[in-house]
Amino acid sequence: MSNCDVALRLIVAAFLTCCPSIAVGQLSGHFYLEKSTFATGEPVFLYFQVVNDGPKGENFHSADPYSFCSGYEVSVSGDPHATSSCAGGFAGSCLSSSAVLLPGQKHVERLLLNFDHEINAPGDYSVQAARHLSHVIVGVDFYSATTVKAVLEVHTTLYFRVDQEAAKTPQAFQDWVDQLHSVDPIKRSEAARTLASVAPRSLEDTLLAFADNSDLRQFAPLAFHRLNTPRSMAAMAELLRKTEPGTYEHMKSADYLAQSDDPQWFPLLLEIAQKNARISNYVDDAAELGGDRMLPTLVSLARSRDEEFARINAVTAMGSTGSRAAVPILLDLLRNPNHDIADRARLALRLLTHRTAGEDPNGDPQSEYPKWSQWWVSESATAPIYKAKECGDFTPLR
Repeated sequence: MSNCDVALRLIVAAFLTCCPSIAVGQLSGHFYLEKSTFATGEPVFLYFQVVNDGPKGENFHSADPYSFCSGYEVSVSGDPHATSSCAGGFAGSCLSSSAVLLPGQKHVERLLLNFDHEINAPGDYSVQAARHLSHVIVGVDFYSATTVKAVLEVHTTLYFRVDQEAAKTPQAFQDWVDQLHSVDPIKRSEAARTLASVAPRSLEDTLLAFADNSDLRQFAPLAFHRLNTPRSMAAMAELLRKTEPGTYEHMKSADYLAQSDDPQWFPLLLEIAQKNARISNYVDDAAELGGDRMLPTLVSLARSRDEEFARINAVTAMGSTGSRAAVPILLDLLRNPNHDIADRARLALRLLTHRTAGEDPNGDPQSEYPKWSQWWVSESATAPIYKAKECGDFTPLR
């Protein structure tokens, strides 16, 4: 890309940031909400509409709007920001295709904000939304590596309020329950996602039945987590026992049990972590819930012969324990001649302390040992140690 192209993209991006609705070539698009005030526990959908204002048909990129390759970037006030210790990223692969938008036609997609964001608490919220939509005129090969696609970019900020005094429509939830039985699998999935995300306790029996329905099971962990009742958490544990390690339902169930802060689930998570030490999620989950109780297991796994997975996972998971006793162990591992082990020890130290010892996060971890060691000698008695759910920014060591 030439310097001129880069400059042009920066100018367009700056302009789009100020404009909630913008046209590029033949296409224009904008975000909107159905209303500005929602009842507590009500689904909140963000809509995106694209219109073909030109004389020719357009092929545009199409993908599951909830997948990372959809072209959407959405954040809600209260989400962890990019520099937070709790910030996550996107990875993996997803299916995508193209769709045709004829002249004068419009296409509308919607995303359920409750699905990826906690917005049930009463209060005022803001939504930062962006869409990057590639498109070409019909007749041009959309998938050719040599095709230069136009890109519609829309950025906006929207506001809404969740009001516990606002009235909910009694029929609303029943409509979603009825949609669970639709012959259209996309509609069934949308209904399950919506009900799992808002999880009204009046529908606890309906939501608990998700675990026994192969079409709806992927939403069962979220439904049980959002319900957060004794029955739903017991059902989560049972789902963890019945499903196969590595499946989405199994991994999400373990994640949510770890977040429950209920020690009764630690033996189950410990057993799964020991049997599946090569899968980092399970080791992290047991560490998050077990804390100091998990440390002996992690020390043992850190001596495993499986240097590629089990040892690496164990060292990383020490950062999820919230254990002060883990810090001296990690300081020793920071000097390990194995670069991967030392690097994960540094990551774990950062997660526990919310501190950094160097400006370059990818620099040599072993070289940071003196600074970490000196800091710990002087502040070990008073330095805050953070649990996995205690989010915060990283600050340099003094």
